[in-house]
Amino acid sequence: MPLPTDLPVNAVLPELGAALEGDGSAVLVAPPGAGKTTLVPLALLESGWIGKGRIVLLEPRRLAARAAARRMASLIGEEPGGTVGFAMR
Repeated sequence: MPLPTDLPVNAVLPELGAALEGDGSAVLVAPPGAGKTTLVPLALLESGWIGKGRIVLLEPRRLAARAAARRMASLIGEEPGGTVGFAMR
């Protein structure tokens, strides 16, 4: 799955992966549009970091949750509900 390489968050993906390998947690701070929501979860999935686990992404706005799921699914050539899905309460 070729992920976009032109987003600012790409520069810190190796460092983020190393932090997650070491401590199991990390805080990523970046401006809007950097790729935090759409690129980081897919990069972690692609790297195999999660194994058979799941990545849960919290988005406080319903519209943004739907849009993020659609964008991530389209980046991997799928429709929402397969590898990438969303649920609302």
